[in-house]
Amino acid sequence: MADSTSTKGRRCIGDAGSDTRRGSEPSKGSLLFRLSASQREIGRVARASLPVVLGLAFSNACFNVSFNESTAHFEDALRGNAPVFAALALMALFMLVLFRREKPLRSEVATAGATACVFAQVLSAAMLGLLDPVYAGTDAARILATSVMDVGALGSLGYWLRCANGVSAMVAAIVVFGAVVVSAPFICAAAFMPYGAVYAMLGALGVAQAALLFWTKSHPAPIDASREGGETACVSASGYFGLARMLADDKRLLVVTAVGIWILSLAKAVIRVFPFGTPIPYTTFTIVVYFVLTLAMASAFLCATLDRRSDAMSTGIWLVMQGLAALALVLCGFFPDRLDVGLAFTYVLDVLLLAYTWYVALAFIGHGRQDPYYYVAGGLIAFLLPRSLTNVVMPVVFGGVDSSAATAAVAATLLLACAWYLHLRLPRTSAVAQGSEACEKPMGRAVERVFGVEEPPDTSTAMRLAIAQSHAGRMQERFLLSGRETEVLALYLLGYTQEKIAEEMFLSPGTVHTYIKRIYGKTNFHSRQDALDYIERYAD
Repeated sequence: MADSTSTKGRRCIGDAGSDTRRGSEPSKGSLLFRLSASQREIGRVARASLPVVLGLAFSNACFNVSFNESTAHFEDALRGNAPVFAALALMALFMLVLFRREKPLRSEVATAGATACVFAQVLSAAMLGLLDPVYAGTDAARILATSVMDVGALGSLGYWLRCANGVSAMVAAIVVFGAVVVSAPFICAAAFMPYGAVYAMLGALGVAQAALLFWTKSHPAPIDASREGGETACVSASGYFGLARMLADDKRLLVVTAVGIWILSLAKAVIRVFPFGTPIPYTTFTIVVYFVLTLAMASAFLCATLDRRSDAMSTGIWLVMQGLAALALVLCGFFPDRLDVGLAFTYVLDVLLLAYTWYVALAFIGHGRQDPYYYVAGGLIAFLLPRSLTNVVMPVVFGGVDSSAATAAVAATLLLACAWYLHLRLPRTSAVAQGSEACEKPMGRAVERVFGVEEPPDTSTAMRLAIAQSHAGRMQERFLLSGRETEVLALYLLGYTQEKIAEEMFLSPGTVHTYIKRIYGKTNFHSRQDALDYIERYAD
């Protein structure tokens, strides 16, 4: 390997943030061309992702509306949350089955399962629509039908996330936040609709998912923005979390994030039962604030991700979610007669945390060796179990007495624990990326097996490769490089000789030489040092 450890070779640690070529200012026309090209690419990816976005949104709306209707119908928290517990138990059992399997499910099996789940949604919606909501004798049938609805909705939700297997950070953001935006109007409208109309809507959403399933059989899955002409370009180092400088694709970061989601979900669940241990009833004000802020937050994070802001889906979203939780708790304490004010922010937090759970599940799918359903089920259990468990346990613990101080103390402790845990663990990942091997112990084998991920053998090498791939990806956008040219450029930036690149990519040295000549022609570089100087000069 030639000069891979030289001073100049170590310069590729920043992100190329300019549209300029070496030694020249960009023309207005070239900037506009590249901007329009980027917009066209985003539009193409969004159109290709539309069936998955709609399917995910419809299944999410079915589950949320079904859950809200169930908890509103039953005063007993256990009966109101029984369908969710049933669905979570089945998901846990399904995870166990997948954990013992050596191979992922075949696509035909996954599609057949999704079809059954959609049929279950339509059937249960019809049953629930026919049940008299005021007749107590229908409680058992209602719990059964709602359980079928929840299982079907969560099962189809997992299928739509499975369809997004292997997408980039940009596509993942489009899928999850697009689904949040599309599902929000249905969830809000259900709060003001008559009983029969609610389940008619859920049945229609199930039928729409059936049509989308038929559509996806004859159309490809979402196209990754890093693919060009059927060639897969190198994976961006920004990965799903946009943390090139912090070794974003380190598997430990995924584990830390999963634990953080669990703690924050538990804190959110405690705030939602402030102060008596029972869920706060929502009002028109709650729904309006939830709708407006959900659209604003989802749009903001989507735009930030599309703009390739490295911290949007890492530290940024954690700060926003913890801020929303703290704000909701403070408002509940200051306005005890208007608990719906604080509740509105917990609803927004709920949506962001759910979207982030999907996002992390997609990251696990991309890095893990287990079936995609395994990670989706695990994420949903981590998100949903604290909410339902808290709804059942808190009334028993507090016994219906005014325990606002105790509830606030528990919620504040959980928020502090979440912040402390993330502050303690995430910097360690960063330290490893900087080469401090002593800061992080290897993951235990038990944790590796449970999460289906493996510790990278050489984190410093992996970090350098990820950063080189990130720069090459930026240059691909700036100079319109092909996928193969981008792969070659990434290894070239690492200091690989042409012979070594040919060996790594299973190409002939002459082919690699041709790719490098093309790169020089498109970028106006004349040597490896020119490329490194470009990165250093135009780094953010």
